[in-house]
Amino acid sequence: MNPVLLLGAAGGLLGVVLFMLFVPPRLSRGVAVGLALLVITIGVDNGAPEAVWQVSAIVASAILILSLVRSRAIRSGGVRFWVVAGWLAYLVLGILLTGSWPLTWTVIYFSVAGLMAWVAARIDPIELRVVYAFVATAAAVQVAIAVLEVTVLPEPIWGYVGGVRWNPLTGDELARTQGTLGHPIPFAIFCGFAFIIAWSNPARWSQKVRLINLSVATAGIALSGTRSAILSIAAGILVHVALNGSLAKWLRSVVILIAVGIVLLNIDIGIVRIAEDLMDSGSWTHRLGALVSVPALLDRPPAESWFGNGFGSIVQLYDRGLMQQIYLETVDNMLVYALGTMGIVGAIVLFALSVVTFALSDRTVRAILVMVFAMYFSFDVWTWINIGVLVCMFMVLPRSDRSVDGPVLDRSGLVVRAGVTP
Repeated sequence: MNPVLLLGAAGGLLGVVLFMLFVPPRLSRGVAVGLALLVITIGVDNGAPEAVWQVSAIVASAILILSLVRSRAIRSGGVRFWVVAGWLAYLVLGILLTGSWPLTWTVIYFSVAGLMAWVAARIDPIELRVVYAFVATAAAVQVAIAVLEVTVLPEPIWGYVGGVRWNPLTGDELARTQGTLGHPIPFAIFCGFAFIIAWSNPARWSQKVRLINLSVATAGIALSGTRSAILSIAAGILVHVALNGSLAKWLRSVVILIAVGIVLLNIDIGIVRIAEDLMDSGSWTHRLGALVSVPALLDRPPAESWFGNGFGSIVQLYDRGLMQQIYLETVDNMLVYALGTMGIVGAIVLFALSVVTFALSDRTVRAILVMVFAMYFSFDVWTWINIGVLVCMFMVLPRSDRSVDGPVLDRSGLVVRAGVTP
């Protein structure tokens, strides 16, 4: 590993440790989740240099472990944590039994995801404001990098590099951007997280701060050029509106139907785009190919059809001609990916994970999860380490059905008034 990177990581870790020592113990878990989130979005990327993402993962893990050492009054993780832990364990078990994914990736991905879920599930509601602030900050950092991509940098820092991918939202005047998240779609998904949080505003930011965060997230989504993400975010926002208890029942039903329609459009967006722009876009034909592959995947030998060959074994399916896609060896449909690599059981487990975490979450997280679920139909969400870790975090965050105000601390750092108002 590069000695310079090791030295930089050691210096960064020392700075983080010193910073954490000055954070009140009651807030240490929220700050740790936020700092880890920032590190993960910057350095833990499938396309980053190996030394970068390994060091970043170590730093993020150290931050999370340190918070557990310093925190007090650890609460139970709840049902959602154990559901997420079960999902991660299922993935790891399949990989270990089949050797379907590199061991280094497996250790880093699932250890960081597990730690993030463990700590995030145990933060107090008053710490949510810290986490939300870090999401907004990380989004601002990513959008700033994206602006540099289209104005100064000859190509992205790392990830999806080599050649220009024009942004259809700008009339192909600008290239699609990705920040340090490795690809325009993960970049758009993360900006979507920030947008929904700013929209729902559970931390009660001032109107000025809220509008700034909405503007930054919107700019990032536009710079990404990701049309499917825009539809998915719209579905999430509509679900958030529909879950507003003050809306009339009939109006909530209408909003839910619109949201479902948007998700269905996302599933079938290939047909829409092919009809509009057959000659210029192959990405939508590629996504349709994933759905066409389903009968062949179900027609495999019983053991393989039910259990697959392990998470990450997608190349085998292409080599055997089971995936009917000609552009890339990428499925771009998480449900089909799960069916292909983990079989019918894996697809059922993924579906159960999605339903349970949605049902037990608050309005903000439900909206975020709807966005993620809609993206299942156009992106292999769980194959990207940074996004997978962040989805685990959101799935286990404590409910925030009441607004979160800042805590009042005494000299010892203990919270003497939570400041949570109805």
